[in-house]
Amino acid sequence: MTNPELLQKVLAERRQIQARNEQEEQRREQEATEKNPEIGRLIDERRRAIFAGLRQALNGIVPQGIEQDTLKRNARIEQLLAQSGYAADYLSPIYDCELCQDSGYTGDGQKALCACAMKRYQELLTDAAFRDETQTFENYDEQLIPATPLPGKGVSQRAYTRLLREQCEAYADSLPDGRVRSLLLYGGSGLGKTFLLRAIGVRATGRGVHALALTANMLLNRIRAQYFARSGEQIDDTHMRVPLLLIDDLGTEPLWEGITVEQLFALIDHRQRMGLNTVISTNLSLTELKTRYTERLTSRLLDERQCLTLAFFGEDLRLRR
Repeated sequence: MTNPELLQKVLAERRQIQARNEQEEQRREQEATEKNPEIGRLIDERRRAIFAGLRQALNGIVPQGIEQDTLKRNARIEQLLAQSGYAADYLSPIYDCELCQDSGYTGDGQKALCACAMKRYQELLTDAAFRDETQTFENYDEQLIPATPLPGKGVSQRAYTRLLREQCEAYADSLPDGRVRSLLLYGGSGLGKTFLLRAIGVRATGRGVHALALTANMLLNRIRAQYFARSGEQIDDTHMRVPLLLIDDLGTEPLWEGITVEQLFALIDHRQRMGLNTVISTNLSLTELKTRYTERLTSRLLDERQCLTLAFFGEDLRLRR
């Protein structure tokens, strides 16, 4: 299901692109014509001939010789352009997207949204998800975190969580080209993992980095849709290519034998090879991750060359409210 408001915004942007390119086409034609008036004469002749052919066709008369004459004029225009120091295609139509000619749609009859428009729609959709987000670094209130010591850590839960927050904020501020590509936030429930994951998304979109946040269940639904898609079916694969993917609550999704683990591995492997950023939160321990997702997938998640692993400890903050 699409968001009508965002879709209309995408199509309005396509129309602006068309208008901009048409204006540039007119500028080029005027420039070339002033440099060589014969070019302008041939363009006018070509237009008149095409319009005359259209009138004949509307009156039931089959136009004769228009295609051949147009090809001859085009060849002569290209010769004159070259003689005037221009490229042969200098007066060709200008499109940002050749596939849809900047209309946003492809196909005849039942039109489909072009890949260029779908990509822009997905960018707007992912960014809109963070527009009114309240879980931000600026709204982080460490006074809600107990100042009691963490056993064996030599530091309070508040001070320890502050360090985690600073590392998450530093990661967000390094996007999209920081050395660390991935974050794994793991630990018990109610320790602030989701808050910091969302805060990273807000900071990233504020810096112009497109981000998509999904729960593990939402991600599984996308993976299943891809796995069972029919040939040629248009599937939303934003999670494969968005610059920043945020996966919340990994481990809560049901495992589908032969699908979930392998497709998760394919996703993580693809994103790492493409240099894309991924943040994952989970209530599972590292041992539980290895048991649930196999050593092969977990080794990708914990690759120290690309991933920073942050362990959360302490009292469940939700029980204190």
